[in-house]
This record gives sequence, structure tokens and C-alpha cells, in this order.
Amino acid sequence: MRKSYNDSGLTAKRSYRLLTAGLTAILMAVSLALQAQDYFRLGERTINGTARYVGMSGAMSAIGGDPSSAHDNPAGLGLYRRSEVTLSFDQALDYTWQPDAYKDRYNANIFSVPQASIVFSLPQNNKFQFSYRRLQSYRRTMYGVGKSDYSLGAILNTLDVNWDISFCTGTPNRAHDLKLAEAGMVHEYAFNWAINISDSWYVGAGLQVQSYNLSADAIYQEDFAGGMYNSNKTTLFYSGVSTSLSAGLIYRPFEWLRLGVGLQTPSLGAMSISSTGELASMTDSLRFSYAPDQTYTERSVITQPLHLSSSVAFQIGAYGMVALQHDYYHQPKETDRHSLRAGIEVIPVLGFYINAGYACESTFKQDRVVAIDPTFNRQDTYFQMPQIAHYGSLALGYRGKYMMAQVAYQYRRQQLNLYAHEFAAPYNLCADTHRIVFTIGWHRY
Repeated sequence: MRKSYNDSGLTAKRSYRLLTAGLTAILMAVSLALQAQDYFRLGERTINGTARYVGMSGAMSAIGGDPSSAHDNPAGLGLYRRSEVTLSFDQALDYTWQPDAYKDRYNANIFSVPQASIVFSLPQNNKFQFSYRRLQSYRRTMYGVGKSDYSLGAILNTLDVNWDISFCTGTPNRAHDLKLAEAGMVHEYAFNWAINISDSWYVGAGLQVQSYNLSADAIYQEDFAGGMYNSNKTTLFYSGVSTSLSAGLIYRPFEWLRLGVGLQTPSLGAMSISSTGELASMTDSLRFSYAPDQTYTERSVITQPLHLSSSVAFQIGAYGMVALQHDYYHQPKETDRHSLRAGIEVIPVLGFYINAGYACESTFKQDRVVAIDPTFNRQDTYFQMPQIAHYGSLALGYRGKYMMAQVAYQYRRQQLNLYAHEFAAPYNLCADTHRIVFTIGWHRY
């Protein structure tokens, strides 16, 4: 049985904290992945919002008439005929595991309020919206196990640095593992406006403010014969605020056809990044290597993804709609991402709605090239590269004279490559998320 790092190993013998000048060199070497990883982690988004939006798998950029659709295309507010207040509740269960090595699952139970919105329908076909949306919830524990991998100690010893400490080198002949626990969230507060022009053109624009709070605790250990090992333990914390602008257009040339396009600019803001770490090694001399404790803090400007959505929707009389949507994300220091979404809405009886949807998000390439920032000298060498993700959803809803209520179920399967350091082989993980969303709203008839 492997030892527990909380109670034994480093702590049972002695915990030494290390962030030396020498580690600056290794982190310069792996910062190609680390800086790009920061952009990805802070810019990652999932399909969430109102129950109707979730039920359609987010394929609503050309449909509108929903508070969450304004995030992709603010012109969708122009489809509103009356003022409305909505509030949603979200319960998600997340399971993460390594199918080819580690069968135990790490579970996370996440309750949140994913959106709240008030829409004002004013004269001259003007619509205004004030809204809150939780863009992302971070609560996931990932654990990966591997064997016969290139060691972190070998990387340290190959650097041209005057080391006063020693590490175990060579290829670990026993298992190495990484455990990473994340927590936090990203909030967005938005003000959107749209206008309806002759029931054919709908134009919208918006201003968004994002708030970030994310922490990550990780411990990596590689074992060698004779009880020797290297261990790297880190804590990372992000906090900051950014702003972005959005614009959108929906064109309805025929009663049965809608074309929509929405753009959200990259967001700019200030981000505080704090990092602490401890690195220890039990070498063949049976002594720990250690150095003085240090803490790293940086305050920087961040840029989040440019988001472009394009969609087409077909209205089938009074019986419902079918929509297709493509989303494109361009993110600094990251490969571009794409997602394809499809949704259907059926109205079997007036006032009742059935929604179903499917979405697929593209993978990340593994040959990213990012400029090195020599001041970015943190000790966290791990990074993630999400692979393909699939969403499937179903929703049931009712819309009456003065109120509406809807419930949706969403299933998400994501493949994820987790790396202990730049030269490590990936731990191939899977993550399943089951989500229930309930939305209630009140509107003026």
C-alpha cells in the first residue's frame, strides 16, 4: 500500500520547504506549458445557465429569448416581448478517475446559483438586461499514477545551475504519482442591451465584468529503490477582475429561419498569482535535501479568450425549433478551441416545452509553443491538456401567463491529460459530470 502524504513521507520524517534560485531555471524551461496553462484554467468554460439553455446544450445564439443566450449573443434579448426575472439553481456531481491505472473515483458535489437575471422590455423595442452568471466552478480532485517515466530529479541535475542540494536521478523504477485538488469559481456580471428592428433584425451589445478565485494544491512524488524518492508539493492561488465587451446580430429573413452571430472580446484585467512550494528528496545518502522557504507573488494583466459564435435556427411552425451552432475560442498562448452544438425544442402542448441537445468540444494539441517569461519562476511544474468533451442534455419546461419553470439534466464526459512536468508522459484521466438545473421565472404578460 502506498504511503499517505498527509500523514507520512514528508510529514512523518520532516517537511522541508524549498523554492530556490535554482528552481527558477527549471520553471523557465517548463514555462512554455505553465503560462499557457494559466490562460486555459482561467478561461475554461462549461455549458451552464438556465435550464432551457442547458437543455439545448447552449445552441441558442440564433434563438434568443433566454437570459443565458445573451452571453453568446446579446442580440437575443431583442426577441423578448415582455419583462422577466429568472433565477436558476444547479446541482452537479463530478467523478474523476484514471481508467488504465487507478480505478477509485474522486467525487465532488457542487451546488451553485448559475444565473440570475432581470430583463426590461421598454418602448421602441429596446431591451435591457442586468445579469449574474457563474462561468465556471472549480471543485475537482485528480489523481494519476504511472511508471518508468523521466524523473524531475534528472531534469534538475541537467540544468546549468550551481546546486547546493541533491536529487534522486535516473528513471524511477517504482510508480510515480500526482494528486491535484482545485477549488474556486469565476463569476460574471453583465449589462446587455438589444433592439428589435421590424421583427427581422435584432442588434445587441453588452459589457461584462468577471471575477476570479481559484486555488490549486498539488503533490508529486517519484519513488526509487531503497526507499528513496523526490517530492514536490505546491500551493497556487489566483484572484483578479477583468472586463470584456460583446456584440451580436440576429437576422430573420423568413418566419421559419434565424441566423445569429455573436462576439465577445478578450477580457483585460489585473490578476494576482501567489505560489508557495516545498521540494524534498531522500537520496542514497539517506538524508533530505532542503533549502530556505520562499514565496512567489506576481501581479499581471490577463487576457481571456475571444469568443465567436455563429448559429442557424429553423422554426417548425408552432411545434418547436431546431438549432445548430459553432463556437470558436481564440486564447493567447493556447491552441484555438472549437465546439459544435445542436439543440431541439418541441412544444407538444401550448405552454409546455421539451428540449434536447448535444455538444462536442475539440481537443487541445500537444505541440504548443509559447514564449518564455524569465520572471515567471514558480515551482508548480504540472499542467493539464483537456481532450475531447461530449455533452448530452434533456429538459422539460412550462411557461404560463405570469411564471415559468423548467428543469434540465446534463451529462458531460471529458477526457483529460494531466502532466507532472513538461517531459512527463501524461496521466490519461476521465471526468464524468451529472448536472441538474432548475429555473424559475416571473414575467409581465
